[in-house]
Amino acid sequence: MTPIVNAPEGTPEFQYTQRHVVARNVVERCNGVLKGRFRCILQERKLRYNPQIVSSIINSCAVLHNMCVEGRLVLNDGIVLPERELNRDRHHIEENNDGFEARRQLIQQYFQ
Repeated sequence: MTPIVNAPEGTPEFQYTQRHVVARNVVERCNGVLKGRFRCILQERKLRYNPQIVSSIINSCAVLHNMCVEGRLVLNDGIVLPERELNRDRHHIEENNDGFEARRQLIQQYFQ
């Protein structure tokens, strides 16, 4: 799902976009924490495996991270992420009518 740029304030589209921004922020912070702890997922910014395998790898990293938190193992905050990770280029997202329709239905179901 993508946000709706310049959605008029007070509209369901604006509410959807606000929620989208909050959710994306949480995901970005989570990704940053996992990349800081598990350097292997920081390497190339592209999939070397099919999405099902990648999702298993990410889930495993999340479980291991939670175990570290419960065991009070400190994350080495002294590690600095490379500049390319901090200032990622925003990629152009191609328009997709099926995606637009799915987003429209989501907005209609949850924000109207």
